[in-house]
Amino acid sequence: MGSAVETLCGQAYGAHKYDMLGIYLQRSVILLGLTGIPLAVMYAFSEPLLLLMGQSPEIARAASIFVYGLIPQIFAYAVNFPIQKFLQAQSLVLPSAYISTATLILHVMLSWVLMYKVGLGLLGASLVLSVSWWIIVGAQFVYIVVSPTCRHTWTGFSWQAFSGLPSFFKLSAASAVMLCLETWYFQVLVIIAGLLPNPEIALDSLSICMTIYGWVFMISVGFNAAARFASLYSKALINITISC
Repeated sequence: MGSAVETLCGQAYGAHKYDMLGIYLQRSVILLGLTGIPLAVMYAFSEPLLLLMGQSPEIARAASIFVYGLIPQIFAYAVNFPIQKFLQAQSLVLPSAYISTATLILHVMLSWVLMYKVGLGLLGASLVLSVSWWIIVGAQFVYIVVSPTCRHTWTGFSWQAFSGLPSFFKLSAASAVMLCLETWYFQVLVIIAGLLPNPEIALDSLSICMTIYGWVFMISVGFNAAARFASLYSKALINITISC
């Protein structure tokens, strides 16, 4: 649902309405944060929901333990995605890349400590994911506040962010449905695999295959994001040239 902020920030930057980038950022965070509340409730009741769908008690219990640690990550996503689009609209890509690289190194070390040394297992893995995403969010926000490159686009928190939320929601809903359907193609396979004979083995095999596929798929996703960024940047340059 945060896809709308990408378009709006690109248009605002091209039209020299720099202060609106910060408003769109805050508006998107508010909307996504509210959307995250029902998702957090679903995460909290994941075990009975999985049992209701016919999953084995062992799988439902293990999945719920992992999901409990991901609840803070929901709200980290709600902040991180708008921040990334806010920065990309200004051609600020390297700060996010540096922050993500440093966090990845820290993430690997924390995962090893919590999963194997502390013995938290699945819960430790999911907690580290949540912590890593909040580190990224915090570092990016500090960059936005401190960096002189964002002094015109971030002017502080504003009550104006609470206006226009219904129209912002309508603009976001269509892209949200499209992205959800694309993701659910794979998630349905996971649910079906849990209904097969020996579901633990089936899910283990499927998770390995999907992880490898995800690594490969991220290459095309990276090029796709780069192409979309180049397109928005070109449009912004055209708008600036026309206005001049």
